[in-house]
Amino acid sequence: MLPAVVVDIGNTRVKWGRCAADGIADVVALPPDPAAWAAQVAAWGLGRGTRWAVGGVNPPVADALAAWVESIGGTCHHFRSPTELPIPLLVDEPAAVGIDRVFGALAARSLVPPSTPAVTVDVGTAVTVNLVDAAGAFRGGAIFPGPRLMALALRDRTAQLPLVELTGSPEGLGPATNTAAAIRTGIESAVVGGVHGLICGALDAAPAPGAWVFITGGAATVLAPYHLRDVTMTREPALNLLGIRLAAAALG
Repeated sequence: MLPAVVVDIGNTRVKWGRCAADGIADVVALPPDPAAWAAQVAAWGLGRGTRWAVGGVNPPVADALAAWVESIGGTCHHFRSPTELPIPLLVDEPAAVGIDRVFGALAARSLVPPSTPAVTVDVGTAVTVNLVDAAGAFRGGAIFPGPRLMALALRDRTAQLPLVELTGSPEGLGPATNTAAAIRTGIESAVVGGVHGLICGALDAAPAPGAWVFITGGAATVLAPYHLRDVTMTREPALNLLGIRLAAAALG
C-alpha cells in the first residue's frame, strides 16, 4: 500500500504528510479537530478513495482520525502496534515500545548507508533517544521529559517560579542574570546535556564507524543553537512521517 497521506498522532499535535514518489513532499501540523482536518483536505485537494496511513502515541485521537477518514470516503490503515512494523525490535517487551520511536527508527534505517548505525532524537512532549544498530535493528534507548513538561513542572510544583516560553534562543548555557533566563538556561542545559550523553552512550553500544544522528520533533528548536561536541546531527522534521510511509509501503 502506497499512501497518499500519512499522519503522525503525537501527544499534542497531529502532523500530516503528503507523500511523493521519493518521500514526504509537504508537512502540516494540525490540532485534533475535524474542522481543521476538513479544511486541510480541501487545501490539498484530496478526494474520495484517497489512501491514508495513520499511527502515533495518542490512541483516542488516532482512532477518531481513522474513523473520520473513512467517513469522508478515504481508505485508512491504522498502525496500532510497533510489532506490525518491518524492523526487528531487540528489546524486552517489543509490543510495549512507543510506536513513534519505531517509526523514527525505520525511517533512519532507510536514510543511512548499509551496515551503518543511527541514533534518532525526537524532542516533543517527551524526549526520546533511540539506537538503530548496524544490522538495522531497533535496540531501544531512553525517554525523559520534554522542555515544555519541565517548564510546566517548575511552574506547577513550586510556589513562585513562572512558566517560561522556550524558543531555543542563543542565550548560551552560562550563568543567567534573571529568573526567566535561569529557567530557560536550566531546561535547555538539561535537554542539550541529556541528549548529548545519551547519544554518546548509544554510539558506545554500537561501535561502528560513521554513525548518523537524526533530530526531529516539534520542540527540536531548543537544540538548534547548540553544537553538540563530536556529534553531527541532521534535522529531519518529517522523520516519523517517512517511517509511516515506509511501513505502509511494506504492506504490499
